[in-house]
Amino acid sequence: MAPNQIMLFGLSVDEAVPADSDVRALSEVMDNLDWARVESGYFETGCPAYPPRVLAKILAYAYSKGVRSSRKIEELVENDKRYIWLAGGLRPDHNTLARFRKSRWSELLGLYGDTVRVSCELGLVFLRVVSEDGSKIRAAASTKSVYGESRVSRELAVVEKVMREAEEVDRAEDEQYGQSNGRELPDHLKDAAKRKQKLEEIGQKLKESKKSAIVTSEPESRVMMSRDGKLPCYNLQAAVDAESQIIVGVRLTQSETDHGGLAGIIAEVESNTGLSPGVSLADSGFSDEETLKWLDESGREALIPIQEQPQSAKRNDLFCSKCFVLDESKDVVICPAGRELAYTLTTRTDSGTYRVYAAKGCKSCSFQKECVGSTKGSKRIRINEIENLREQMRQKLKSEEGQALFALRKQTVEPVFGQIKTNLGFDRLLLRGFEGALAEVALICMVHNLLKCVRKARSMANAAAAAARLAFVLALAGRPGRMLLPGSQPSYAYR
Repeated sequence: MAPNQIMLFGLSVDEAVPADSDVRALSEVMDNLDWARVESGYFETGCPAYPPRVLAKILAYAYSKGVRSSRKIEELVENDKRYIWLAGGLRPDHNTLARFRKSRWSELLGLYGDTVRVSCELGLVFLRVVSEDGSKIRAAASTKSVYGESRVSRELAVVEKVMREAEEVDRAEDEQYGQSNGRELPDHLKDAAKRKQKLEEIGQKLKESKKSAIVTSEPESRVMMSRDGKLPCYNLQAAVDAESQIIVGVRLTQSETDHGGLAGIIAEVESNTGLSPGVSLADSGFSDEETLKWLDESGREALIPIQEQPQSAKRNDLFCSKCFVLDESKDVVICPAGRELAYTLTTRTDSGTYRVYAAKGCKSCSFQKECVGSTKGSKRIRINEIENLREQMRQKLKSEEGQALFALRKQTVEPVFGQIKTNLGFDRLLLRGFEGALAEVALICMVHNLLKCVRKARSMANAAAAAARLAFVLALAGRPGRMLLPGSQPSYAYR
């Protein structure tokens, strides 16, 4: 068909967008969010701003399609009928979209939290079992901006070599051609001097941070170990309802590990839903001393594999640490040979607080070499101060019910990270800084929940229509019938 061929189009954009289009469903679900906080920061005086509801809907729909570039979204708003319908004919440029996304990160987090409320109202959230996990999200910073001590030293040595060579060349030219005014520094020496000054500043920041590496272009990010190696990242912690994979709580941290994060993520769940999870499932990364104490004091239920001591994990013989029995009444440890190890001191490590017990007279024991590992010295055993809580958690996980429940974790939270990283393309942040990262995390988690709500609303509408048709047919046939409204039932039962 020639481009100048005359064609007839619908009289309105509304007619051009099909009634069953996903953009309509997404818009209808988002209309049920609480927009008061987002819209309260705008004034009626002056030049009217773009409606924040329109900007948020445009960004949410674009993220649901894996489009995150503000320039690409601007192009879609100008040419794609779905975005034109969603924007109501408005044409915000990429600067407007980018500023709204980054400056309104707090309001976007609030909208994400409201998607949890809407999910509860649709019957998608039960909180019988909630799975928590952390995943590294790569920051916008490039790996070229990562500096460690070895890189700083290496580049400083190169710069100093260049400066020495430049000074020698200048000295030779002065001897050959005479002295110049001496007030100007050669260009090649200027660049090297600036580079040296910058490297020295980076080295000072690295020393003050007490870390192995820093990110110069995005200092708020941290160098973390990911599947692709050590990269600038943030740690995204999410709590997912096991029933429907709704993200009921989310936190973005700068910590390389998940230690101490369970209390914070459960607090987010309670803030978003008003209820506490029945059982929380988390991996061993959340297994730390403070978390186990908090669970015991608060009375919350959780299943977390215990991180064993290195020596316990490596050895599995008669003289490993778990074969030494603690006698709390005497405050001693009994070794497999029947000797007593007395308490000596308390030590604090990254993994927790330990009481150290040491034996006396190990030289007279026939098992000294097998137990101690040499013919000199005595056996020392470390017992965690909360070993009773650790043992209780081990027993819970060994039970049949605990194993059945914990098996749900890998099929609950891991698919959610796969969905947002692979299907929605959220494998790397576009915005720099912690606030920019929060804005993108809020958007992607909001979109994930919205898509679940859209799917549920459509299934409920289809079920209601089917029930209405059935009641109509029964009425025509003269048979008594009743309208059955669709309900939300769990897909599996818990013990």
